[in-house]
Amino acid sequence: MARSTDSVVIDRPHLVGVALGQEPADRVLRGGRIVSVDTRETFAADVVIAAGRIAALAREGDYRIDDETEVIDLDGRHVCPGLIDPHMHIESSNLTLGELARAIVPRGVLALVADPHEIANVLGMAGIEFLLGQSAGLPVDVLLRVPGRVPALPAHLETSGHEVNWESTLALLDRPDAICIGGDVNPALLLEADADHLGKIEAAIERDMTIGGQLPGFIGPELDASVACGLEDTHVAESVAEVVEQLRRGLRVLLTPRIDRLPAAEWPELASTLRRQGIDTRHLVLCTDDVHPNRLRDEGHLDHRVRLAIESGFGPVEAVQMATQNSAELMRLGRDRGSITPGKRADLVVLDDLGSFDVSMVLHNGQVVVRDHRLDVDIDTPGSPDWVKGTVRLPDEVKAEDLVVQVEVDGPVTVNVVEFGGPKTMRQVDLVSVGGIVQLDSEQDVAGLAVLERHKGSGAVGRGFVAGLGITGGAVASTVNHDSHNVFVVGDDHQSMAVAVNALSASGGGYCAVVGTEVRALVPLPIAGLLSEEPLESLAEALDAVERVLVDDLGCSVTFHPLYALNFLCLPNIPEVGMTDQGIVATSTLKIVPTVVGPASG
Repeated sequence: MARSTDSVVIDRPHLVGVALGQEPADRVLRGGRIVSVDTRETFAADVVIAAGRIAALAREGDYRIDDETEVIDLDGRHVCPGLIDPHMHIESSNLTLGELARAIVPRGVLALVADPHEIANVLGMAGIEFLLGQSAGLPVDVLLRVPGRVPALPAHLETSGHEVNWESTLALLDRPDAICIGGDVNPALLLEADADHLGKIEAAIERDMTIGGQLPGFIGPELDASVACGLEDTHVAESVAEVVEQLRRGLRVLLTPRIDRLPAAEWPELASTLRRQGIDTRHLVLCTDDVHPNRLRDEGHLDHRVRLAIESGFGPVEAVQMATQNSAELMRLGRDRGSITPGKRADLVVLDDLGSFDVSMVLHNGQVVVRDHRLDVDIDTPGSPDWVKGTVRLPDEVKAEDLVVQVEVDGPVTVNVVEFGGPKTMRQVDLVSVGGIVQLDSEQDVAGLAVLERHKGSGAVGRGFVAGLGITGGAVASTVNHDSHNVFVVGDDHQSMAVAVNALSASGGGYCAVVGTEVRALVPLPIAGLLSEEPLESLAEALDAVERVLVDDLGCSVTFHPLYALNFLCLPNIPEVGMTDQGIVATSTLKIVPTVVGPASG
């Protein structure tokens, strides 16, 4: 059964009258070509709109207009459905919802299915209410992907700011804007048949909601077992072969270009493989998941994914389908959205060019909100209340000695090091202890890594080492640290690391890059340590500055948007290892791994 998220009664008799030419239309898009995701073709027709809905796809003369009807001549331009993002974390944009709407509506994005588990980890249910409350009156519909698990890990493995318990999860599932339960949980919970998570899945199924998942690297029995749990989508495929196997199990596979898994360079292989094997793409869905402000500025949003799919060899209409109808059907929204057909919402995008997905006009609920490539409506961005700020609660000013790994011996010691990569791994390295402090070693590309609990002021610090980043001469720190968003800091000198953490604490959270002991670039994110009230352009420029320091001054070997990569460095929910305020966590076993193995042998 399709779900409807409209809160108003649809005037179907009026739609019938307009479709039959008995009553005048509110608005007509005349002389365009319809991008039909139902038939994978384009054809000439006028779009007749009434009461915010599509009344008819007609020829001139078959519908009625009057002096109140706005007729817009498209002169052969294409019209496609509004884009629907089925999986996004608004917090990753670091923007308030109003500023995000300013950025994405002109790109044709008219619906977001948002999983607010990031802000929930910091501010709990109140944070979710705050974030979703910002959507009122915006020309984009924000629907709820209910967080599957907050916090992601039990307290003995990681300290979070808040919990979304069973009762709170049920309350979220019963919200009128809720359409899905999120799958951003450790997939080991499924393989262990975790009663709590399976119970949430059943509760969502009872409400006819979509069941989200994430199955990195899963094939064979693990894949079958996960799908048997009720999962309907996954968004972390690592290879073309994995996508094929997931499609064969009936999953919707959500695609977004990533650095570490199924990057854009592999999409042409995906397109050619599916075409060669005759595999239907109606279960392929485009999403954004996480989009930093500078990537949003430079590349775009879901529109970028559509262009990337076309450039990779998918047909233009097929690519549009992957961002509209396929999304709507996955999220059980197909009755109201996803195609240009009578009765659907008049969420429409006019394209100057289909192949490059060049958006010139956008209609939301039948109202023109973008004309000539520019936003044509006012968007108010209300100020944020004080209670969502000041969330970095460290007990004291951090000193260098608070971040070091101490042992009881001097000389060579063997330690476990988190190795950055896709996937993240762990390996053992021999370092030297001097005065009981294990020294960092840039010759081996071993930097310091620490995660500081920042929600409760407990003083908990996970201390360790990281390799594979190449950072020398300073440090970088952030409160954007999935999933619990404790402060993480990486550097080749503990004093630099302490300076970065203290600057971050004073600013209320964000990103900070330090060269030596000088704060060289800082991006304050005062709302929950995740969001800014700045507009996109200035926020993106500030993020650029931090990344330039990281690459140019600190020599970070991750040169393409390194902050995006670092956001996931410590995440213990994706293979094979993570770092929390309690120490190194092995993803598959959900157990703490000691940082120090012991004295080096030989």
